[in-house]
Amino acid sequence: MAAVHPNLIKMVSAQLRNKANEFLNSRKHANNLADILQMFEASTDNYTPLLLTIEVIFTELLRRGDLIEEIVPLKPIEQSPEAEYTRWLRECYETALNQALECIKRGRMNSRLQALVTVSKLLQAEGKNPLESSTGFYFPSGRLKNIFTVLLDSEQSMSAPIARFQEFTEYRDVQQYGLKVLSSLAYRKSPSPIFMQNYLELLDKLLVTEIPTEAKSKNRNRNHDEKEEKILCGSDDKAPFPYNPGVCRRYANRCWSFACQWALCSDARTHRRALLLLVERLMPLLTRPHLATDMLCDSLDAGGSISILALQGVLELVRHHNVSYPDMYDRLYALFEPEMFHTRCKRRLLHLADVFLSSTHLPESLVAAFAKRLSRLALVADDADAAALLQLVANLLQRHPPLKRMICHEDTPAIMSSDPYVMEETSARSARALGSSLWEVSALRRHHRPHVARAAAHVLHAHRPAPAAPTAAAPPAAHADDALFDAELKKRFKTIEMNFIRPQGMNAPSGERLLQFWELMA
Repeated sequence: MAAVHPNLIKMVSAQLRNKANEFLNSRKHANNLADILQMFEASTDNYTPLLLTIEVIFTELLRRGDLIEEIVPLKPIEQSPEAEYTRWLRECYETALNQALECIKRGRMNSRLQALVTVSKLLQAEGKNPLESSTGFYFPSGRLKNIFTVLLDSEQSMSAPIARFQEFTEYRDVQQYGLKVLSSLAYRKSPSPIFMQNYLELLDKLLVTEIPTEAKSKNRNRNHDEKEEKILCGSDDKAPFPYNPGVCRRYANRCWSFACQWALCSDARTHRRALLLLVERLMPLLTRPHLATDMLCDSLDAGGSISILALQGVLELVRHHNVSYPDMYDRLYALFEPEMFHTRCKRRLLHLADVFLSSTHLPESLVAAFAKRLSRLALVADDADAAALLQLVANLLQRHPPLKRMICHEDTPAIMSSDPYVMEETSARSARALGSSLWEVSALRRHHRPHVARAAAHVLHAHRPAPAAPTAAAPPAAHADDALFDAELKKRFKTIEMNFIRPQGMNAPSGERLLQFWELMA
């Protein structure tokens, strides 16, 4: 057997390809495979060439069927050279998979990502070409379990590899078997914060592709023209994959039930990730969503983005699961503080407020307090956030016409000397907003940014005939400086000045230096 190469960098990808081609073309170069596998022991931080090489080798071996070993019950194991060679190839295959799994945890980030892609593609190749003869659908769930074990049991965050693994979780068979495998790995009494973060991120990626609910599943069965699902290990010469949304929902509930037993609220990052997963992915899939009420209500006191996510979950429970929460509007009112502009969930908060206040049967004092508080915050917000807040105020005035008496008219001072509104009041109904006016909007009409001034003018003209439906709030980045510069660059000028002296005819002007060197003839 050839000696181990001292440094992986000295053997370039072309040399590795030559070794792989020699091995695949002739068995007399079988030692090339052993040499390639031993190179994983080299001290380096970049295993990408090796990973690509073993991916090519074993994908081709699986396609050929060289790894299939025929085992007949009650018959001694065959000792022929062909059988020995097949067993040796399978041992090399297991060694290559183990080395690739180890590479996910060490080395450069691009090498770690390539290791994850390599083991996933080998999983796909083994699913299409099983190690044992089979006519039905086959998915190597054991290989997937090994991948999940490496991603979860690491002592460091696996956010980047898990994010890369999302390209494989879009397949229905990976989703169904992945949820099944993940539910078997989740039973732990007190996992580390790193394990919980990796677990929640992996569960989130498995749920990126929407799992149909029972009602949608019935519609899918009736509609036969729907496009086929993406299957990773599917093959034309084998049975189709029996995708079952009910099984996926059951395993998703089991995964979440295990996570609820952990101390998810002990770490702010883990707490935020758990709430984001709950409100965006899991809520429609839970069989008993009301059990999440305690967690959501306790999270409302955390402040910041955690409270915003918890409020979205409470809204989902109130709207679709008949859960009552008496202080819901006061909780929403308390979230509108100047600190909200420093959170990443400010757009989500504005959307939640628009949904919460969409009913036309709310008390005027409550809606007036929100309109007043939003207008007051628009004074201290940046231009993008101020425009979004003013748009929400305009929507409130369109839904509740009696509140238009709060609009300041042309003869009203831009700033009031005394305002009965109490900004520090935490209860919306006790803020005395009906006795005040929206003088803040009149002040913003003189804003230095044109789009903010237009948004304020739109609010002040709310007494005119309103459009058919409220306008959605503009995204905060819609009027950024980059967008203004891009819009200015796209403008086309009608005339472009080429000279600072206007020509009087076809003749060159006097004093032109061109006439010193050339004689122009008509």
